[in-house]
Amino acid sequence: MTRQTSAKVNRIKQWSPIWVVPIAAVLIGIWMLYNHYQQQGALLTLLTADAEGIVAGKTQIKSRSVDVGQVVSVELSHDLKQVIIKARMKPAITDLLNEDSRFWVVKPQVGRGGITGLNTLLSGVYIELQPGDSDKLQLQHQLLDSPPVAPADAPGIRVVLTTAETGGLAVGDPVLYRGYEVGTVEQSEFDLSQRRTLYQLYIREPFDVLVSENVRFWLSSGFSVDLSAEGLQVDVGSATTLLSGGVSFDLMQGWPAGGAVADGSEFQLFPNKQSIQDGLYNEFVEYLLFFDESVRGLKPGAPVEYRGVRVGTVTSVPFFFSIDKPFEVSLQQGIPVLIRIEAGRLYENLTLKQLRQELEKAVQRGMHAALKTGNLLTGALYIDLDVSEDSAPDIEQQALQAQQLALSQSAGYPMLPTTRSGLSNIEQKVLMALDKINNLPVEQLLVQSEQTMQSTDALMQNAAKMVAQLDKLIANPQLQQLPAQLQQSLQELQRMLAGVSPGAPAYERMDSSLQTLDQVLRELQPVLQTLNQQSNALIFEADVTADPEPKRAEQ
Repeated sequence: MTRQTSAKVNRIKQWSPIWVVPIAAVLIGIWMLYNHYQQQGALLTLLTADAEGIVAGKTQIKSRSVDVGQVVSVELSHDLKQVIIKARMKPAITDLLNEDSRFWVVKPQVGRGGITGLNTLLSGVYIELQPGDSDKLQLQHQLLDSPPVAPADAPGIRVVLTTAETGGLAVGDPVLYRGYEVGTVEQSEFDLSQRRTLYQLYIREPFDVLVSENVRFWLSSGFSVDLSAEGLQVDVGSATTLLSGGVSFDLMQGWPAGGAVADGSEFQLFPNKQSIQDGLYNEFVEYLLFFDESVRGLKPGAPVEYRGVRVGTVTSVPFFFSIDKPFEVSLQQGIPVLIRIEAGRLYENLTLKQLRQELEKAVQRGMHAALKTGNLLTGALYIDLDVSEDSAPDIEQQALQAQQLALSQSAGYPMLPTTRSGLSNIEQKVLMALDKINNLPVEQLLVQSEQTMQSTDALMQNAAKMVAQLDKLIANPQLQQLPAQLQQSLQELQRMLAGVSPGAPAYERMDSSLQTLDQVLRELQPVLQTLNQQSNALIFEADVTADPEPKRAEQ
C-alpha cells in the first residue's frame, strides 16, 4: 500500500516579465482603435428618394474634385419611403458639415445648359459637397435632386419672383438685362397656401447693382405672336431665350432707378413687357355694361376706346356678380361686362373725382358703348365709346335700361348705356329678311308655278300645231303664186295711173272740165247769196239793197 504525500505550493512574490507582452498588445490595440476612430472623421447621414448609382464602399464624396469622404452603407428606411445613405467623412472636413451645406449626386445629365457629368461615365457617380457659411454643425442632410446654380457664398444678389401663373420658367433658365445674360433661375417652388409660384433668381456680381426698387421682371419667350384687337404683335428674343426662354428685367422708360434692394427681396413676375405698361394705370373708374348680342371674341384685357383713342380696359367677360340666376339675367337684360376707364390714359394730373364728373356729363350727352371688330383674322372684339344725339329711347328701351340700372346699382357699379354695333344691325336686318323669306307661301308659289308651267307647256304645244299649219299654208301652190299676181295687179294699177298723169289727154280733159266747173260755181255765187238772204227771191222780186258805205270819221 503506497503512501500519499501532498505537494507544497509556494507563492511567487516577485513579478514575472512575461506579462509585459500581453499588456503591451492590449495597449497597442486600444491606441490603434482610438487612432482609427480619430482618423475616420464624422459619420454623415444623407436622405434621398432614390439611390441610383450609389454603391456602399465605392461611391466617393467630393468637394471641388477632392475626396472628402466615402459612402459606407445604403439602406431603406423603416417605412420604405426613402433611402438612408451613411458616409464616413475625413476628420478635416467636419467643420464644413453645417446646416447650410448642400449635397447632390453628380451623374451624366442633358439639360438646358448642355451636357454635364461626362467624367462619371468611367469612374461612376459621386456625391458633391458644397459647404455653407453657418457655424452650426449638422450631420444629417437631404440629398438635392439637381445641383444648385451658384454656391451660397457666390458674390451677387438673390431675389424672389412671385406670379399667379405656373410654368414659363425652369431651373437653369437665364436672367437677362437688355438681352445680356446676367444671372440664372435657381429654384422653382409652388406655394400651396397662397396658390402662387415662387422663383429664386441669382444675379452675379457686378450686375447685382442693376437690381433696384423700380425694376420690373417679365417673362422672355424666344418667339411670341399676339393676335389681338390691337393687331399683330411679334416679339423675337435673343438666341438663348429662343431655345429655352428666360426672364428679363429693366427700368421702364422715364422711371428713376430707386434705391438698392436687400438680398431676398420680392418682385412680381409679369407675363410680358406690355402687361407692365398696362399695370401702371392703377387709378380707374369701373362701369358695368349689358350687351344683348354675342360677346364672342371679347376677352379680359381688350381695349376700351373713344373714337380711336384707348381710354380703358375690359376687366371681366362675363361679369356674373352675386345674382341667383345669371342665365336669366343674360337672357333678359343682356350679358354683363365690367370695364374700367383709366385716368392715366386721358391726361396727367386727372383725379378720379374729375374723371367721374366728366364721364357723367358724357353719359348725359348720349355717350354709349358698342362692340366693334378689332381684328378680322381672329375675330377679336373691343369696346368703342361714342356720343350720339339720337332720338330718345322708346318705352321698351327705357324699361330695359331701368332694369339694367337696378342690377348695376345692386352690384355697386355705375351703368353705361350700350347699343348694337353696325355689323350687328346688318346681321339683324339680314335675319329679318331671312325670316320674311321663310314666311313666304313657298308651297303655294310652287303649286302656282307648276300650274303655270303646265299652261305654258300646253301653249307651246298649240303654238307648235299653229306653226305646222302655217308651214302647210306656206307650202300651198296657190299661196306661192300670190306674189306674182300681186305684182301683176300693181303693174296694171301703174299703167292706169300713167293715163291720168300731167300731159296725158285724159288729164287735160279733166283739167278743162274742172276749170269750167269752177267758172260755173263763181257765177252761181251771187244767186246763192241772194237766196241766202231772201229764200223766195226766185218767185218774188228781191229787194234792192244799197251798197254798204264806210263810216265817216268823227270830227
